[in-house]
Amino acid sequence: MTLQEVVARFNTTPFLFAGSGITRRYYGLPDWVGLLTYFAEKIKKDPFAYRFYENKASEAEHTEEKLPLVASYIEKDFNDAWFNNGEGIRSDSEKVHSAVSAGVSPFKAEISEYIASLSTVDPAYEEEVEKLRNIAKDNLSGVITTNYDCFFENIFEGYKTFVGQDELVFSQLQGIAEIYKIHGSVQNPESIVINKADYQKFHDKGKYLAAKLMTIFMEYPIIFIGYSISDSDIQAILSDVVECLPLDKIETLQKRFVFVEYKPDFVGSEITSHSMIIRSKLLEMTKITLSDFSLLYDALSVKKAALPVKLLRRFKDELYTFALTQQPGPTMQVASLEDGRIDENMLALSIGLATTGVYGLARAVNSEQWYRNIILHDSLYSCEQLLEFVYPELAKQNSWKLPVWYYISKSNMKSELAEEKAPHLYTEIVTESTIKRNHSAIGERTAWEVWTQEKDNLMKAIRLLGCMSEEKIDVTQYRSILEAIFTENNNILSSLDSPNRSNLHRMIRIYDFLEYGQKKDPVIQASASRHHHGDPGQLEYRQHSICKQTPAWMHYKPISII
Repeated sequence: MTLQEVVARFNTTPFLFAGSGITRRYYGLPDWVGLLTYFAEKIKKDPFAYRFYENKASEAEHTEEKLPLVASYIEKDFNDAWFNNGEGIRSDSEKVHSAVSAGVSPFKAEISEYIASLSTVDPAYEEEVEKLRNIAKDNLSGVITTNYDCFFENIFEGYKTFVGQDELVFSQLQGIAEIYKIHGSVQNPESIVINKADYQKFHDKGKYLAAKLMTIFMEYPIIFIGYSISDSDIQAILSDVVECLPLDKIETLQKRFVFVEYKPDFVGSEITSHSMIIRSKLLEMTKITLSDFSLLYDALSVKKAALPVKLLRRFKDELYTFALTQQPGPTMQVASLEDGRIDENMLALSIGLATTGVYGLARAVNSEQWYRNIILHDSLYSCEQLLEFVYPELAKQNSWKLPVWYYISKSNMKSELAEEKAPHLYTEIVTESTIKRNHSAIGERTAWEVWTQEKDNLMKAIRLLGCMSEEKIDVTQYRSILEAIFTENNNILSSLDSPNRSNLHRMIRIYDFLEYGQKKDPVIQASASRHHHGDPGQLEYRQHSICKQTPAWMHYKPISII
C-alpha cells in the first residue's frame, strides 16, 4: 500500500493529532525533558541539576507520573528564586512581569517567553512547512495538539483556536478549521499543563474532553504525528475514548487512525499495521514510517474539501447559530418563507457574494439591522450603499422615521432624500406631549440616573429613556446605555413586542440625532432653520467627519440563504 492509497481511503479531510516532534523539527524546540533541563540548570547552574530533580521524584509510582512531579519540584524552586530575583532567573520581559502580576506562576510565564523566543522556522524545513501551510487551506479539517507553541496558529490561516480543557468542553465546536490546544498555550501561560497538579486536574476531566472529541474521532480520519507510539499522553486520551465505546465502534474508530513514525535517514515511506492494547481492548491502526514529512503532505494534497475549510467552518457556525437562535448573523441572509407560493422543496442554499444591486441590497437589510448598525456598526455594507439602495424603500416602509444622521455623517456621498427626511429638531422625535405625559415617572432624574435606578426592569427603563427631554441627556452616557442593552442581547429588537420595540427605536433615533445630527456647522444650522420656516432653498449639508472607508473584513463574501 502507498501513501496515496492510505489517503484515498479517507471519507473526508483528516485531523492532525500533533505532538512535540513537530515543533522540535520545525522550530528546534526542546522535548519535555529538554525543557525541564533548561530551567533546572537556570536554578542550580549545574549540568546535573535535572538529575537532582529526577532523583527527587523517584517516589513516583508510575513512569507517566514522574515528569509532572519533576516539573513540580523545579517549578517550586524556580518560583522561589524568581521572586528573590536570583541571578539569571528573572527575565526583563514586560509580558512575563505582567503575567506574574496577574497571578501566573513565574515558571509558566518564563516557559512561555522562552518558547516564543525560539519559535522561528528552521530554514532547512521552510519548503516542508510551506506544503503544510498549503494543505491546511483545503486538505485538513483541523488540529489537536498537546504543544504549547503557536506553530499551527502561525501557519494555518483562518483557523479558530481553543485553548485548554475548559474552553474545549464549554465551547461549541464545529469540527472544521479548528485548533484544539488541550495542554494549553504560550499565549495564555496559566493554561499550560506541566506539573503534577495540572496533570491531575487534566486527568480528572479527561472523560469530559474525550466525550467532546468523540465526534471528531468518529467522523474524521486522525493522523497522529510528532509522537512516540508509546507516548503517555496519547495512551491516556485513547484510554478515555475507548472506555466510552462498544467493540463495534472501536473497530470503526481504528479504521480512521493513522500513526506517523519518524525514523531519521529512512528513505521513502513504509505502510504497516500497528496494534496496541487499550483498556484490555485491541486497537489497530495504520502506521506510516518515514523521515521526510513532505511525502505525507504531498499525499494529503490530493484529498480536498469542496470549499476552503475556513469558509466551511464559518458556514457551519452561522447555520448552527441560526438554528439555535432563529436569528441570522451579520453575514447570513434569510429570505422570508411566509409566502405560501414558495415550495419548500424548491428552497435554495447559496454561498457567495450577496447581491448588492438596487433589488438585492434593498431586501438584504431590514429595519432592525438598520437601527442596530447605528449602535454596533456591524453591517456588511457601507453607509453609501445603505443610503443609496436601502434607505428609500426602507424609510418609506417605516413612515420616514428611520434614524439617518449616522449614515449621512459617515457617507462620502450626498443623499438629498435622507437629508430632507432627517429630523432637524428634537421635538420631531419626542413630542412635547410625550415628554409631559411621562414627566411624573421621570421626575428630575437625568437619563443616566433613570438607567442606573431602573435597569433591572429593562422595559420600564427603555420606555422612560425614550421619553426624556433633551437637556436631561448626556449623549456619551446615552450611548453607553444603548451599548449595554445591545451587548446583553444584540438581537433585542427582534425579541421585543411592538410597544417596547418602538420605545427602543425612539432611543436610537434620539441618540442618532444628538450624536450625529447636531454635529453640524453653522451653515447647516442656518439652512435647517430656513427649511423649517418655509425657505424653499435646498438644505445644505457639510460633513463633519472623515468618511468611513469600508474595512477589509467587509469584503468577505457573506453566506446567503435564499
